[in-house]
Amino acid sequence: MAMSRADPHLRYRDLLIATVVLLSGGSLASGQRVLERAVYLDKLRGMWFGQLIGNHAGRPFEGQYTTREAAPNSAFAWVIKTDPGDPWTGDDDTFFEVLDLHVLETFGVHPLPASIRDEWRAHVTFDGIYIANLQARFLMDEGSAPPDTGRYRWNIHAYAIDSQITTESLGAWSPGLRQWAIDATARFGGASNEGYSLHAAQFYAAMYAAAAMERSVPTLIARGQESIPTTSRTWGAVQAVRDWHAQDLQDGRPDGRATRCLIYDHYVGDLAFGRYRGWIESTVNVALTTLALLYGAGDFEETVRISVLSGFDADCNAATAGGLLGMTLGFDALPAPLTANATNAYRLLYLHGLPTEETITGLATRFQAVGEQVIVDQGGSIGGTTYTLPPADPVTPADERPDPSGPAGLVGGLLAVGGSVAVDASIVQCDPTHDRRNLEGIIDGITDVTYNGHLPYWTNDGANPQPAGGDFDALHFSRRVRVDRLVFYEGDLVWSRINANPRTTPPQGGYFTSLTAEYDDGGAWQATTGRP
Repeated sequence: MAMSRADPHLRYRDLLIATVVLLSGGSLASGQRVLERAVYLDKLRGMWFGQLIGNHAGRPFEGQYTTREAAPNSAFAWVIKTDPGDPWTGDDDTFFEVLDLHVLETFGVHPLPASIRDEWRAHVTFDGIYIANLQARFLMDEGSAPPDTGRYRWNIHAYAIDSQITTESLGAWSPGLRQWAIDATARFGGASNEGYSLHAAQFYAAMYAAAAMERSVPTLIARGQESIPTTSRTWGAVQAVRDWHAQDLQDGRPDGRATRCLIYDHYVGDLAFGRYRGWIESTVNVALTTLALLYGAGDFEETVRISVLSGFDADCNAATAGGLLGMTLGFDALPAPLTANATNAYRLLYLHGLPTEETITGLATRFQAVGEQVIVDQGGSIGGTTYTLPPADPVTPADERPDPSGPAGLVGGLLAVGGSVAVDASIVQCDPTHDRRNLEGIIDGITDVTYNGHLPYWTNDGANPQPAGGDFDALHFSRRVRVDRLVFYEGDLVWSRINANPRTTPPQGGYFTSLTAEYDDGGAWQATTGRP
């Protein structure tokens, strides 16, 4: 089998094809797939180096360039570590994956939520973790376990990027096996996130899994997207970037800067409905990572460069994109100027009770051992120098949760028979382009914001003094109605100390000290009687 030295990427595709040809003489069932063990290990090394190279290149840009325009090309610089005494360091972009590796080695490929909690408590310090991960850690000390530690009800930052930067390599542990990848991501990523932010993590993990067998970046994105619910905000963001990319190619704009502006407009600016939560939120970052992958067109250096220059959580996005390209191409096909003399040393920061330094090759070998367990668990087999994988790669995403078509319950019933309902509140704002200021959102029928990213109506006015009679929301029905029960859906906490514990640090709102239901039957407001 001849190979061109000019295209080192060919070697993996050709090895895979050759393996199928050599083994298919009646030994493989229809549709079964094979992967060379040596190729898999090389891909795992490529993933680790790709993540670390991208992460270190993006660190100076973390939280920067959050305006409409991306950073100038001249701002970019590679960080190349060649001194073994100056190892690659792992922040929260990579050290959680070492913890996950330890969990899988200790408890097998289907660990219980309590085991994940116990390992967090044993090894994760309060240094070096932030936002949703930090809130999850607080909750674990209070006795909660995943997935409760990642639910919107308890974790005030469940909208954030955390799970999508800590679980990509779960896909690397399941080569060509996306279902295990998204199920494991729900288990591990559910420690800190829920809904569309967790879907972003599953999108990444599914792509990493597919990258063991697939080289086309657009195909990888399609494989990731079909692994998450279509009703998720994440699915919509990925699709939007795919559409804008297709239009850019048609219009001759290949650099992605126009799409970068559109991402800003739709997920940060005037078209975001006020749902942007800051540069650490999930949606804008998954959109920017998709941008980098599509416009990078399979080129490692260009993909990382675009990801870094796009700003926001640039080190995380560049690590994710770089790791995916590393998994796709393998270490040997990464650009030689970046890897030829790169140190093989990795220093683990912010975890205690685990080895603090290891070689990247050693980590990749440990990853491979767990990956082999997953292959067998999922119906594959190991023989000699090859893995035989189950046929194809079907995947069943999480359940769909479409938005309601309109108000439900008593409000919907009254509107259906020609009645009307007026909405009032202690602070009245009527702006249908901004969730926080859209008073009508109180009766729009939406009670589950975990998929769509909607934000509840916000009556906080800054200093938040109590209005005369207290804060209130009120519904005025056009005719007499009977109310059998009242369900209140609590809003989210909002306060400036983003990494503080809201159970010990006073927030601006979200938890009621008292809550009373009242009714007015044409006279005056009075409290309801019966069970609260």
